[in-house]
Amino acid sequence: MADQTLYERIGEENILRLVDDFYEGVGSDDLIRKMYPEDLVPAKNRLKLFFIQSLGGHQTYTDERGQPMLRRRHFQWKIGQEEATHWLQHMHNALEKATFAEKEKDEFWDYVYKAALHMINQ
Repeated sequence: MADQTLYERIGEENILRLVDDFYEGVGSDDLIRKMYPEDLVPAKNRLKLFFIQSLGGHQTYTDERGQPMLRRRHFQWKIGQEEATHWLQHMHNALEKATFAEKEKDEFWDYVYKAALHMINQ
């Protein structure tokens, strides 16, 4: 277990479900919804591929889109503390619904928390 990636420990199906649950919140959030395209499916699919890759799974995200460069890709939007907090709240809600182990939830949360703070550009 210690030599498994977070992707292997969580499982791809759980990652996909987590992202779906996350986007349920985003879809109804007046503050951050405007940063997403009208059709959320492409953004949802990109986040799924990103998490799969960044957590140790297949490299499809990079194969299809190039290097993640998260901050650069998000710089077109004004992201302040409030936007990051909303994003994190939806991720937290999705994690609360997740059925994988608390240890993996904590490790995943640490990852997304740091990433959300890194996106702040205002």
